[in-house]
Amino acid sequence: MPDGVQQVASHPVLTRAHERLREELADDRILLPGPAAHTDLLLAELEHARRPPIHEGTSAQYGSFVLPDDEPFYDIADLVEVIDLDLPIEQCRMFADGRSSYLVRRPSGPTQLALFRRSVQFEADLVELEVATGATIVQRTPMGVPRLFTPTGVVEWDGRQWRTRLSAREHLPLVELAVPEASREVLAGLLDLASHWLSPSRIGATFLLDLDPRPHDDHGQDHRAALSAPALSVTARAHYPAMYSVLAQTDLATLVSADGAVTRFGVGLRSSEGSEAAVQLDSGMRHRSAARYTWDHHHIVALVVSEDGPVTLFRRGRNIAVCSAR
Repeated sequence: MPDGVQQVASHPVLTRAHERLREELADDRILLPGPAAHTDLLLAELEHARRPPIHEGTSAQYGSFVLPDDEPFYDIADLVEVIDLDLPIEQCRMFADGRSSYLVRRPSGPTQLALFRRSVQFEADLVELEVATGATIVQRTPMGVPRLFTPTGVVEWDGRQWRTRLSAREHLPLVELAVPEASREVLAGLLDLASHWLSPSRIGATFLLDLDPRPHDDHGQDHRAALSAPALSVTARAHYPAMYSVLAQTDLATLVSADGAVTRFGVGLRSSEGSEAAVQLDSGMRHRSAARYTWDHHHIVALVVSEDGPVTLFRRGRNIAVCSAR
């Protein structure tokens, strides 16, 4: 039998390829969520996402939502339509593009097709849908990367191993402990933007969160190349695409007020002689300048997004939290 899945009712028949995948995940300390029947179905979906059929030299994108048998997939008003499929699983998969159409699968239930009225292929979209639906989501991205959205984070294949990037909501308690006087809503928004928008796209950024709502001077800031922001806030998810677009085209720091309002992009940071002597880091210029600025300005917390993924917080010149892969 080839390394594929034959469907008898809705139960996948696992092959040697799926058992090898199970061993790979275990070796990389990845634990699939749910009971055995659920994890078997996830293995089948994930293996298909990693090695889909090739047609005319091209591997198709793919996506599916895996739910327990007793869990419905609700039609979300104005967003998705769900229809039943009565076809062999190999044919069902041909309708799921992992962008606007996804299969809905259960260990023993019927296969359905979820048709979204807009594209939901980006990490931020699927993290939100994982929470809204309670499904474990499997996707093959346009770049051919298989990934899995779970309650704790995003599991993805980097070409050598499987790794988990914890979700913003998993990092939030640690960040709240590090910055207890900051608004929870503002911290959650910054982490969501950094972890699920910028990091997956390898966009580096520096956010300066001002914890002091009182007016004060901007000593140490260079605004010569700065861009004034319209009425954007890190607490409004609808504003993230606009911020993402700007941050993909600018460098330097972004200023965020205590209530989450974004006031400036592209702000240069100057360091005092004292901060340069006190703050010595074996890291890039973005991290050093942010850390030194917080040494000079105690009312500022800097959140630095690395191009390779991790998010680091600095306060008073010190690293106070790191949000990274597990």
